[in-house]
Amino acid sequence: MPAQVDTTVRDATPLYDAARSLHGYFLFRWMREYLNVVLGNIHRWWRAGLLGADGRPNAAFRVCLVDFNAFDLEILAQLCGLYFYIHASHKKANHALLRQTTARRVLYLRGFDYQAAVGVGGGLAMGFSTVDSTRFNHRLGVLLGHDCEVYKALSPLDLERETLALERHFYGDYPALTRLCSTPIRSFFLHADHWQRDVAQLAGRMDYFVVYLSSLSESVLWELQYLHDHGHAGRASVIFDRDAILTKNVHAGFYAALPGLAIGKALWLPDRQPLSEAHIDAFRAELETHFTVIPAEDFDARADALRARVLAASGPLPSGQRESTLPFRFHPALAKSKRSALRRLDAALAREVAPDTGAPLACLPFRLGQLQLRVFTALALGDHPGAAQALATYAGCMDALLAFYTRCGRLADGVSADELPAWLALFRDHRDTAVSVARHFLEAGPGDHFDAPDEAAHSGLERCFTAARRQADAFIGDSAAASPGGLPLVWLPAPG
Repeated sequence: MPAQVDTTVRDATPLYDAARSLHGYFLFRWMREYLNVVLGNIHRWWRAGLLGADGRPNAAFRVCLVDFNAFDLEILAQLCGLYFYIHASHKKANHALLRQTTARRVLYLRGFDYQAAVGVGGGLAMGFSTVDSTRFNHRLGVLLGHDCEVYKALSPLDLERETLALERHFYGDYPALTRLCSTPIRSFFLHADHWQRDVAQLAGRMDYFVVYLSSLSESVLWELQYLHDHGHAGRASVIFDRDAILTKNVHAGFYAALPGLAIGKALWLPDRQPLSEAHIDAFRAELETHFTVIPAEDFDARADALRARVLAASGPLPSGQRESTLPFRFHPALAKSKRSALRRLDAALAREVAPDTGAPLACLPFRLGQLQLRVFTALALGDHPGAAQALATYAGCMDALLAFYTRCGRLADGVSADELPAWLALFRDHRDTAVSVARHFLEAGPGDHFDAPDEAAHSGLERCFTAARRQADAFIGDSAAASPGGLPLVWLPAPG
């Protein structure tokens, strides 16, 4: 029998390491903020003397029905929305790649933009990034995105820029996210441990290749070598952006100097080495012996000629033989032992918070915190169905609280009846968002399969909600019966 896993987080470093190793700084920033909220609540309870030596709620905490300080719908919606956008982008790209079409397929390769960040105090951070590759996305999309199928790897900065105006949809309007993602360029999520084999698989199914060189990173150099070695160079155009490469030189030098500038603690600091102008020019000259090279400053003037080459190209596999999918491999790029430890924690959390078969409900604020932690571990491992179960359970608890305080008509002594609607709206918003996100996570399915979930899956999600509601109702009823005036204690935010 495997050893029991302690779900009390005594060392959060592995969780932050998992967040850091998923997909660059932007996603890490939001996953870190999510952990800061969830683990910050645990630390606040401990400082208040509400947790025992085992890290579990003591008698003083078990009589508290609601900790309003622990609710943060924005951070929950942000984590779930970003994950769904990544998954939906990948699945939408797979759907296109699986479809038979005579449209020209283009693989767009590039070095990702550089990013760095330092903490500046007060929980704030200062970020730095180049934007050349991200800007070129738009130019290529305008040129080829409407009558060709253009595919790319979703970069960390792509994720940030593409979701900038979409946050309003993160609270459950996931059909809008599906509609707006992977357009006009289709984006795959490529795992750091698998990206080379994924690029190789895609390359064999493409008609043409556009390589935007704004840096001479190891990844883009590997891609160029792969195209050359596998006979694809004649169907590739390289957009050589010398100015962007020099700009990245400036960033590389700045990043190297950052630790000594006393701005703040480095939160994200890539190791980048500047290149001499002689090296850059010699590399370009070598490229021109194998590839069609277009200086970035000439791109607009030569865009029509590039488009004509793309439309005239034909890959090695005809329509009917090139259709395939890429698996959605979303998990931390960590050593196997560390990933296994995260999976064990996730499985233990899932067992603990299961409303029918898990641990007895002894403290509702603590249970809601464990459910939020389980959402994190499940999504970090690419298990959105597991996150859906946790969210459905979370929603059932919120529904029970909403029903109880609606019946009572009061929240606590000293809280006027006029304030009650705002508190009820908080429960309602958390419930409705969690229900909607859980349903869309369930319906999303695997990233490379397109069968709709069966009735059993939907019924399972409904059972999570119903069982959680029933368990929370019983707990709330017992708490009310043991409380003076039938109103259990709540922890309200400090005034102001």
